[in-house]
Amino acid sequence: MFSFTFPATIRYRRYCVLTSLCLLVSMPTTAQSLITLNANGHSAAAVSLQYAEPVRLAHVISDSLKQRTMTETPYWLGSSLSTTTEPQTKSVLIKQLTQLSQQHRDDASASESFANTAQWLQQHIKTQRLPVTIDIDKARLNKKDNPLLSGNYQLLLANRPTSVTIIGAIEKPLSIKWQPRIAAKDYLDHVMPIDIAANSTVTVIQPDGVMQQHPIAYWNNNHNDIAPGAIIYLGYQSLFHDYSDLNHAISSMLINRTL
Repeated sequence: MFSFTFPATIRYRRYCVLTSLCLLVSMPTTAQSLITLNANGHSAAAVSLQYAEPVRLAHVISDSLKQRTMTETPYWLGSSLSTTTEPQTKSVLIKQLTQLSQQHRDDASASESFANTAQWLQQHIKTQRLPVTIDIDKARLNKKDNPLLSGNYQLLLANRPTSVTIIGAIEKPLSIKWQPRIAAKDYLDHVMPIDIAANSTVTVIQPDGVMQQHPIAYWNNNHNDIAPGAIIYLGYQSLFHDYSDLNHAISSMLINRTL
């Protein structure tokens, strides 16, 4: 994780919160920071937080909690701060997966896997997630977790999910009920890998965007916890094609998924 700061260039010390109730506070016409907020998870309508000057993340989270109507504490591990635009490499990756689907028309399972992975990424990756921890206590206590924000962002206060997602070298992405103390290998027992699926490790993207390698073979089996809302990416592997760059591109793109 890294923190980032922007120089304060506006003298105003006031901020404004705009909600569906149109609560207005006097402020300059142009906001220095605009946060599109999902305080109750993606299921609820977004509101806008506008600030007349660069603002610390802890301040934004505090304001966001006031907009949250859910009784449960936010699922901090899955809460996220993102840009308002898609990752620049998304379209290139979608095109590559589409081409691979067409090239593997003689292998229906591989062709469908590439096409379905492309479709899932197209539907679920909408913004670029920033490597910032979203946790009110950490933001208040640690400077590196309390960056100065200036510009447009999206903030999600997530609700605790009940499933994990498996994607990659299977016929199509699948959501499976999360269970405590269940490893990646156990989740994979519920899916049918295609012939060109990796068989020794999978990439797990935890809900906070942290990427991990989890063993799944009998000879390297070692338990690693998987949190609710994680993604298990089963990579593509073949004797005739080098999919290492593709696997890296897909797993790196999956970091941008928000709950």
